[in-house]
Amino acid sequence: MAKTLRTSGDYTIKAGDGFDSGSGTNTITLDSLNVSVNGNLTVGGTSTTVSTTNTTIEDNIIELNTGASANTNSAGIIIERGTAGDNAALLWKEDTDSFIFGTTTATAADKSSAVSVTAGDLEVSNLTAGKVTTNEITANGSNAALTVASSGTGDVTIDSGGDLIVDVDNADLILKDDGTEFGRLSRVTADFVIKSSAQDKDLIFKGNDNGATVTPLTLDMSEGGDAIFGAKIVTNGNRITHAQAGTVSFMDFTVTQFGQDNNTVLSSVKSINMFLDSNGGDTGQAFRIYNNTNPDGSPTESTFIFKIQEDGDMFVTGDTSMTGTLTATDITANSLTTNTITSNGSNAELSLQASGTGDVVVSALRVNGTTLDSADSTKITVAEDVDVTGTLFSRGNVFGVQTLTGSGSTEVVNLTDTVTLLVTTGSSQAFSLADGVEGQIKIISMKTDGGSGIVTPANFVNGTRITFDDVEDTVTLLYQSTGWVALARQNATFS
Repeated sequence: MAKTLRTSGDYTIKAGDGFDSGSGTNTITLDSLNVSVNGNLTVGGTSTTVSTTNTTIEDNIIELNTGASANTNSAGIIIERGTAGDNAALLWKEDTDSFIFGTTTATAADKSSAVSVTAGDLEVSNLTAGKVTTNEITANGSNAALTVASSGTGDVTIDSGGDLIVDVDNADLILKDDGTEFGRLSRVTADFVIKSSAQDKDLIFKGNDNGATVTPLTLDMSEGGDAIFGAKIVTNGNRITHAQAGTVSFMDFTVTQFGQDNNTVLSSVKSINMFLDSNGGDTGQAFRIYNNTNPDGSPTESTFIFKIQEDGDMFVTGDTSMTGTLTATDITANSLTTNTITSNGSNAELSLQASGTGDVVVSALRVNGTTLDSADSTKITVAEDVDVTGTLFSRGNVFGVQTLTGSGSTEVVNLTDTVTLLVTTGSSQAFSLADGVEGQIKIISMKTDGGSGIVTPANFVNGTRITFDDVEDTVTLLYQSTGWVALARQNATFS
């Protein structure tokens, strides 16, 4: 049955000399399935040992080191692990004013400000902290992604006292804006690749020039990567080189050639083409060469030594020496020394004209198989001897010209006139040419272009027909026993 032990004052149960005497050695044992304390329980002494399977505490706050006015010892929980390894510890380190999770050889009997704890792993679902100090952050899980995100519009700052090393095993460092990729840095085989990911968006290099933002280089991706430089191109190698499919063209600066230094060399394995006013929107453009003139010293247009205007006229201020052939429509010079002057174009005229009332003086004239006529008189007066080595004929009419207009039917090119001028009034208009006599010359040229004209000779050594597409398309034919043979062709086509 239940028993009650009651006293009107304090009640002390002492075994032997008790605890307070400092010499007691006896123990009081309560042997019961359950022990209940209805009031407050105060335990003095140096340690409290609880040897139970589970300890359940209803309090929501556990206070350690209670009553301390000034603390120098570390405080926390130490979990004994036996043979499994060093004890586990969750401690507040008084010497560093920080918490530490890890393992230790210390026990609850250790009281100091610097209990030695080896930091261990901490696994949580989410960690919110004002500051995290660590040597390594690793994703949790196999092949799991690791995300470092700021809150709202806050920044993410990586401040490295040394180098910032980014080790990407998939070889792509991808840059995104609100989830949309705009660029990436990649390693392709052994190459370092910088890529602008958005379609037709440029790769732009910017910098600070004396406080102003400048764009020194733009790579235009909508034009296949055209490089647009915002300022000068300066090369320490003194050479700009283009190489493709084994062909090399280059511009070399400050090269020593012909016993001179600081030469500029432009080299191409094919043609070198220069285009003036390529958009056709300007007038008065020209290609000019100057001598002893600083381009930064405001040179005047008239001080050139060589000039080609956009209409094709060429001007040279000094003497000109040529070892090859000079072909031009008009030549103006104070003196012309040459062995041969030839007209420009098939059957084109050669004109020597004096200025005003001046004379054309020829010290000796030799005509070899060429017809002479006069445009303003009925005869030509030759003051010197005329040496004709071939046959000289006078026909009254130098060539005889037929003007032939096309129609829906096949028009006939005659054999009585040396020259036939075609006038077309529609596309693919047909003309025929019969066989001539051996040695006969026939010149056919388009005078008016109303469409293409097609001449079909009865027998043509160079093909079957001749097509004239533009004004001044011209052919010169010679008739031999096998048919008409082309001697010269100006843009007309054979098929």
